[in-house]
Amino acid sequence: MSVSRATSVVQKTGDDVQSQLEYVEQSKAEHGYSRAVQRLYDLALRYVEDAEEACHRGRRTAWCMGLWEGPLFYACDTTPLSMTELGRLGSTDALAVAENFFQVPKETCSMVSFSLGEWYLRTQSPVRKIVIFAGICEPYNMAIELIKDYDYDIYRLGAVNKPLLDLGGREDNMRRYFTSELADLAVWLTGKPLDEGRMLFEIRRANRILTQIRTILDLRLTNPLYVKSLAAMYLLMGSAHYFGKPEEFEEVLALLIEEMRVAPYLPSPKGHVVPLTWIGARGQEFGVYQAIDDCGGAILGWVTPNQVAHPWREDLPPLESLTDQVLANLTTSSPVHTLKALDAVIQRTGSKGVFFYCVIGCSFGGVYLEMVRDYFHKKGIPGINLEGSFRVGPPSGQLLTRVRAFVEMLS
Repeated sequence: MSVSRATSVVQKTGDDVQSQLEYVEQSKAEHGYSRAVQRLYDLALRYVEDAEEACHRGRRTAWCMGLWEGPLFYACDTTPLSMTELGRLGSTDALAVAENFFQVPKETCSMVSFSLGEWYLRTQSPVRKIVIFAGICEPYNMAIELIKDYDYDIYRLGAVNKPLLDLGGREDNMRRYFTSELADLAVWLTGKPLDEGRMLFEIRRANRILTQIRTILDLRLTNPLYVKSLAAMYLLMGSAHYFGKPEEFEEVLALLIEEMRVAPYLPSPKGHVVPLTWIGARGQEFGVYQAIDDCGGAILGWVTPNQVAHPWREDLPPLESLTDQVLANLTTSSPVHTLKALDAVIQRTGSKGVFFYCVIGCSFGGVYLEMVRDYFHKKGIPGINLEGSFRVGPPSGQLLTRVRAFVEMLS
C-alpha cells in the first residue's frame, strides 16, 4: 500500500479505528492545536512515497533498519528508508505472502514475515537496495536470503555488540572491524570512499536534532499530553532518518519547542497523568498508545532502538563516531550494560510503571525484556510485558484490556 493512500483515510474514533494509517489520522486530528505536530505527521505520511518518487528520479535510496544510519546515508547522498515503515504503512496481504508463497512458519516473528512479504509485493518499487545490520536479528538475516532472488541488492553489516568483558582488547578489535564495515558500505552506496567532511557535517546535524528532541522530551515532563504518546514515538523514529527531509524535520522540531514553551497545560481526560516508561521495540499497534493516553497515562520515558540520550562524538573520526553510537545503543547491548541507563530514564521521568514490549515470536526480545523486567521487579517498580504484532491492524481486545488495567492500577 502506497503512503499516498493515507489521504483517503476516513476519520474514525474509538474501536472503529482499524489500521495504523487511521490511528495516525486520528492522532493528527487530536493534535489540531499544534502546527508542528501536524507537520510531523505530514512528513511521516509522505515518507515512503516521497522517497520512492525521489529514487525514481535518480536519487540514491536504500532500505535500512532506521537506527543510526542517517548521518552516513546522507553523507553519501542517499535517502534512508526505514524498514519499520513496511509494517506501519504496508499491506495486509504481506503476511499471507510470507506464509503461503515463501512458506515461512506461522510461529516466525511477525516483523520478519511481514517485511519479507511486503518487499515481495513491492517488486515494482524503484528502491532495490537493502542494508541489513546482521546483529539485529538472525531470522531477519535468513529472510533477506529469500528476497535476494527478486532483484534486491543486499549489503550486510557485520554484527557487533559491546562485550561484557574487554579481555585482550576485544572492544578495540570490534570497533576497528565495524568501522571498516561502514567504510565498505559507503563505497557500496556511492562507488567511492566516504567524504569525511560531509560525514562530520551530518554528525553535527544529528547532534542538533538530538538536542532538540531531548528538549521536547523535557518539556513533556510538565505538559505530557501536548505531544501524545504516538506523536512522541514518531519524533523518536524521525531522529534516525528525518523522514527523508532533514531540513524540514529540523524546522518541525524548532517549531514544536517554540509552541511547547508557551503552550497552556493540557489536562488528561481522567484528571491526572500517570508517568510511564516504554522499554523495547517500537510498537506497531498504535491503539496501545491511544489506550494509554485515554486511561490517564503518558509515556514520558523511552528506551527503544532509537536512542537520543547518547550524543555523537565529534572528537572522533566520523566513522569511528558512528561505531561508538552503535556500541552505546541501549537495546542492542547486553542488559548488564544498560540497566543503570534504564534506571536513569525512569528516575528522570518519575515513572510509576514500565511497559516491556516485544514482537510476538522474537526470542531475542523476549529474553532481553524478561531480564530487564526481573531487575525492576526486584526494585519494586511495577511492569507489564506486552507482546504485539508487526502486521497492519488494531491491537487485540485482550492486549488493550491488559494495558488499561495496568494504567488504572497505577492511578
